[in-house]
This record gives sequence, structure tokens and C-alpha cells, in this order.
Amino acid sequence: MALSKSDTPEERRQWLDTLKRVAPDNAMADYLSANDAFKAGRTDDAVQDLQAAYAKPQLQDYWVERVQNAEEAYQSAGYSAADAKAVALGALQLPQLAQFKQVAQGVLDLAASYRQAGDEDSAQAAMQTVLNLGQRLNTGQSTAIQDLVGMAIERLALSAMDPATPYGPGGQTVKDRIDDLVQQRQTIRALNQTAEGLMTTLPEPDLVTFFDRQKVFGESPTLQWLAAKYAKQ
Repeated sequence: MALSKSDTPEERRQWLDTLKRVAPDNAMADYLSANDAFKAGRTDDAVQDLQAAYAKPQLQDYWVERVQNAEEAYQSAGYSAADAKAVALGALQLPQLAQFKQVAQGVLDLAASYRQAGDEDSAQAAMQTVLNLGQRLNTGQSTAIQDLVGMAIERLALSAMDPATPYGPGGQTVKDRIDDLVQQRQTIRALNQTAEGLMTTLPEPDLVTFFDRQKVFGESPTLQWLAAKYAKQ
């Protein structure tokens, strides 16, 4: 409801506050609220929302529950198990991902303004907020599109940094991390192409397994499983 385009700003605010209350460990509402604040020019409110999001342990969009509910509805309407799962997953909408990219850009703009004012500490803290958001999205445990958006957000922050700056363990640099993200994105796209070629050849029980594994392990690991098991057959 907080993502509904038909809601007024006041209704959206009510739904965001409700989500904060009923899911106090979920950072979702805080990120969406920060995006609203950036759009309205309320930078201080956006920073407060981002600080709250950073402190929360989860970032959950309930995609598994939504897909499961849709599957059950399609099966009740007479769809086969495989068709119900395919249609439910194909119809999944993730409008929050565009808002995550918007809030990331808002934070990067804020970091730039801090730098212009000579406040490097605040600029670095803002950059870390963007990196954290990208990494929270790119877990491999959700949809592949969410992983790709997470990579894109992390790259936005990394691209604003000196490529030679140390980043991560093992002596990795910012450039090394960007190269890793590029390779990860290429791998996901290649796996998707492989999966498209295999899906029409799988018997229904294997299709059911494929869709069920996505809900348990995430889409990217499931694509790897599919390619490893069936691509050479």
C-alpha cells in the first residue's frame, strides 16, 4: 500500500508509518520515507530516516510471501502447479527498486554538497550509506533484478571514489570491487540466457522444483543450480 500510485502523500505517509510500527526491524519503510523526504526537499528528515534504516538488521520486501499467495490463487483458478508458479513469479512487481536507486542518488548529491562545504567526514558517511544499501540489496537471496539494482547502486558510490583507494579485505581496491561487480552482472545475464533456453525443455516436476528453489535460495543461486544440472544434458 505504501507503494501504491493511487494513494495521496498523506495516505502514503500513514502506510509507511504503519509498516515502521508493525515491522520495527525492517528498514524498507525508512528507505522509502527517506526518498519521499528528498523529493520534498526535507534533507534533514531524509538523513534521519537513513540513519534509522542503517541501524535496522533487515531489508525485507516480502516477495516470497507475495509470490506464494499469487501461486495459490492461480492454482485455485485451475492453473497447473508449474504454470501457477511461473505466472505468479512473472507478475511480481518490485516498484521499490526504482525508489532505492532514487534515494541512493539523493544521498550521493548530499555527499557532494558536504564536500563542497568542506565536510569530508559527513561526505564519507553519506557514501557509506549508499554502499551499505547496495550491499543489502545484492545478497543473492532475492530476485536477480534486486541483485542487479544493488550492484548498480554500489557502483554509483564506487564511481565517485578514487579507483586506487583500498576497499574490502585482501588488499582489494575500489577498481577491483567495480571489476567484481561487472563480472557478477555478466554472470547473472549469462545464466538468465541459459535458463531461457532450458525452461522450454524441462518436464513439469523439474519446473516446479526450479520455481520452489527460487523462493528458498534466491533467483541467482537457483539459476546456477539449473545451469549446472541441465545445461550439459
